[in-house]
Amino acid sequence: MSRILVIDDEAALGENIQRMLRLPGTTVAVCTDPVKGLADCQADPPDLVLLDIRMPGISGEEVFARLHEAHPGLPIVFLTAFGSVEGAVVAMRNGAFDYLQKPFKREDLLLVVKRALSYSKLEREVETLKGRLEALGEADAAQTRSPAMLDQVDKCRRAAATDATVMILGESGSGKEVAARFLHEQSRRKDGPFVPVECSAMPGSLIESELFGYERGAFTGAERTKKGLIESADGGTLFLDEIGDLSVELQTRLFRFVEERALRRLGGLATVKVDCRILCATNQDLPAKIKAGSFRQELFYRLSVVTVKLPPLRERPEDIPYLARFFLERFSRRYGKSLSGSPQFYEALMQERWPGNVRQLKNAMERLAALHPGGVLEAADLEEDSPAVKDSGSLSLLPWKDAREQYLASFELSYAQAMLARCSGNVSAAAREAGVDRKTFYALLKKDKNDRTEESNPQLEPECEE
Repeated sequence: MSRILVIDDEAALGENIQRMLRLPGTTVAVCTDPVKGLADCQADPPDLVLLDIRMPGISGEEVFARLHEAHPGLPIVFLTAFGSVEGAVVAMRNGAFDYLQKPFKREDLLLVVKRALSYSKLEREVETLKGRLEALGEADAAQTRSPAMLDQVDKCRRAAATDATVMILGESGSGKEVAARFLHEQSRRKDGPFVPVECSAMPGSLIESELFGYERGAFTGAERTKKGLIESADGGTLFLDEIGDLSVELQTRLFRFVEERALRRLGGLATVKVDCRILCATNQDLPAKIKAGSFRQELFYRLSVVTVKLPPLRERPEDIPYLARFFLERFSRRYGKSLSGSPQFYEALMQERWPGNVRQLKNAMERLAALHPGGVLEAADLEEDSPAVKDSGSLSLLPWKDAREQYLASFELSYAQAMLARCSGNVSAAAREAGVDRKTFYALLKKDKNDRTEESNPQLEPECEE
């Protein structure tokens, strides 16, 4: 549904435009107060604005300037009288889409409106494509102002020029895969595949065949030869995430591949050469695992030719408002809203510990963008919509049982709200994504201090049979 807003102090003209633009899939609203029209557009921008150039109180040129600064992609068509055509032409040079001189014919209005709406649709498609690139990590890597983080980004940039293996260390959610993608995109292999492997996500019985592939008949159910993930990275980059979760036996096979850049599929005799760059990441203490005998020392040295250590978000507080603003702008575009944060909002963000690091902050901004109607976010919005998981410092003041219950309740609520936001408020879809039934998902959503029920959560869908 395309939304058009007419801002003109002549009510009769607005009503006439509404009659002329009775089109399927289009709604036309009229505002005779330019100040209110400006506020409405800034809070919830329509697909097209028809704007009178001469109005009492605030001129059309000023409304245009403020709207164009806030939403440069919003098409604005000026409605001009004979004496104000020159001003409309100047506005077009500054970014206005077009102008119509009063009185105008219906066919002229329809032609301009259809062109403007097509332009608006194209702009949305471009933003969607940008969002997809951002979701792949294309735009995340350089989003930092922290000297400590910038040092690591510079190390990544220098390492990217080589084929050296890189070990990326950092807490969960600190951006290890983003750093790996940045290394790939900055390398000579950027046009090749980037193959991420979540070592902790695959069962031990499957990970060997998934990594190394298998020949037909290698085991029951192997009806055809299949390339493994390592082979699929030929010519590109193999990223082994959570490398510390690999079994010692599999570490032995991996070490041989790292040394020789050759492998044998399960059940096969032939050696397969693979030309790929190897990156790996972990949030574990690998030297401690080496001492415990659960990680091979020679593999550790071979994989950590270059080591990148990503600092947790709490150690780079200057990045918190910067990243929050970046994510808020991204998700505002994605959900078709206009959101900004007050100084108090960003101060409240900096007071949190963010144990989930950048991932937690990103999810919080997406949740706010999905659930908030639009406008300026305040500190209270963060407290209501983005409950942070309590850190161990405050929980250590409680008995173990109470601390554990509070931590789990806070985590479950935060997780459920993030999943609900991702699924646009659809509980059934969110429950399926989380891998639980609706009743369990509702229980997760009630893990707050007020024990709110689904009836008091307006964003939830009513119970229905699927």
